[in-house]
Amino acid sequence: MIMHSAALCGLLAFQTILFGSSSVAQGQTQTSSQNSGTVVRPEPVDSLCDCDYLTEDSSLISYQYFLPAVFRDESTLKRYIRDPRFQQLRRTCNDTLAVDAIFAHAFEIADGTMSHALLVAALATFDHFRIGVKVPLLGVIYLPLTIVESQKEFTRRYAHLPRHVLPDSIGRRKRDRDKLQHFFGSAYLTYIFNSKVVANFFGDFVEWGEPLFIVGGDNDERDKYANHLGQEFGMRLLDGEEVMPSDVLWRK
Repeated sequence: MIMHSAALCGLLAFQTILFGSSSVAQGQTQTSSQNSGTVVRPEPVDSLCDCDYLTEDSSLISYQYFLPAVFRDESTLKRYIRDPRFQQLRRTCNDTLAVDAIFAHAFEIADGTMSHALLVAALATFDHFRIGVKVPLLGVIYLPLTIVESQKEFTRRYAHLPRHVLPDSIGRRKRDRDKLQHFFGSAYLTYIFNSKVVANFFGDFVEWGEPLFIVGGDNDERDKYANHLGQEFGMRLLDGEEVMPSDVLWRK
């Protein structure tokens, strides 16, 4: 059974604070830019791997046009991951470059707004279509985790998500499709609050509550490790470093 990670529960909190946090994030981005200089657009560098491609929405009329910008951008990044060229990228140049490509494309979609890029990357790498929440007296209520893709589209995107994300999964049978949402989500919280404390509290709280409130959930130390690496990534971005996810995940 696929593990329900804590970051999935975090989506509920993201959506709850979304409109308030957007202004906070923009202010935080301006502050960090003043303190540490301009953040240079990160790009994977490998001439043999084509990760800079565009995807277009083929719908004549899309309801997503009426959604908030963050959901439209989430949809764009999910389309990028679903594309067969992304799967080819993973096969040709491994998951290291694939993870960097997700972040670089999120940064491009966000027009250089780092906080927005991290949030979009977290939303676009969720590995569940819905979760079951245990509610006292009512039983289990299933909540959707996406409003911008169908079940068929989710299945295709899930199959394309990088599987080897943490160092101990390289060359092994461990499957880390759920770890990117932890990594980017924790980096986002660290970045907008300019602190590891909030992100660490949020991550630990959700990990504690996951076995109690989420169907199939458990308290996973590797989830916490992904959270920790995301916090490091967020702080290094705040310091103005030209850093990519692979620099933190695999210490390149």
